[in-house]
Amino acid sequence: MSSVDPSVSIDARQHFLQALRRVLRPIVRLMVRRGIRFDEFAEVARTAYVESAARDGIGGIDRPSLEQIAWATGIEETRIDHYIDLGNLTPAPPPVSKSTQIMTQVLHRWHTDSRYLGTYGAPLELQLTDPPNGPNFSQLVSEISAHADPRAILDGLIEAKSVTRTTEDRIRPLTRAFIWPQGSITSIDYFGVTLARMTETLEHNLNSTVNEAKLLERSVFADHGLPSNLLPAFHAVATERSTQFLAELDDWLAQHSPSNIDQSNSRGEVGVNLFFYVEQPPDEKPLTSLVQRQRQMSR
Repeated sequence: MSSVDPSVSIDARQHFLQALRRVLRPIVRLMVRRGIRFDEFAEVARTAYVESAARDGIGGIDRPSLEQIAWATGIEETRIDHYIDLGNLTPAPPPVSKSTQIMTQVLHRWHTDSRYLGTYGAPLELQLTDPPNGPNFSQLVSEISAHADPRAILDGLIEAKSVTRTTEDRIRPLTRAFIWPQGSITSIDYFGVTLARMTETLEHNLNSTVNEAKLLERSVFADHGLPSNLLPAFHAVATERSTQFLAELDDWLAQHSPSNIDQSNSRGEVGVNLFFYVEQPPDEKPLTSLVQRQRQMSR
């Protein structure tokens, strides 16, 4: 019994494993820094293997047996039940809190709703509660959630450096984007969600034929590298142009996905992610020169 796609050559498998090693390096770097050991990661990986085999099927088998899952994943059949039970657990709600969602939606409406825009389309500077009949910041928040505390939402937006106070009672937006504070639980969840979305897109395109619709996935890079002194300038240009591009997409989404849209049609999460990368030169030192193999004597 074989679950390996015969069209995948041994050479292609080796290339894939090397690609996987490259993907894992920055992830493992994060795990080591946060004290997550290999045995913890291995448990998560085994659960993902079993869940994928059960949910996605194995070589056309829609409902594989425990023996087939064990053969395909390399996990002992006696342990498959354990990982299936783990996969059956209701996933914990994402750390993205309700207040974070509200803050994101507040910024979106502030930059797209004509009631909160000035003559030239720039978002208005708002007072916290005045005028009583709006537009004001408290009204803006209440339109997103009637139960949200406007002052708590304001504090969160100020912490994220998305807005600033111009006076004690006046608020001005600094950016259309909500960027989570570094190291917060929400930023860690964002890391996982974004990486998963990117991988799903790449996996879809990798498995698509020429005639099938592939998802948008484009990149631009310097053919012969870029002098380090020009990196800040390129980053500034890329940030400015991509911000404009994303703002245009955000405007389109605001027009086509109102909250009162026909709920009889199915709705799915969809969006576009952009990121800037700087590839570091490979570290070619042999690993033997980077570790101490002799045990240090305890004192």
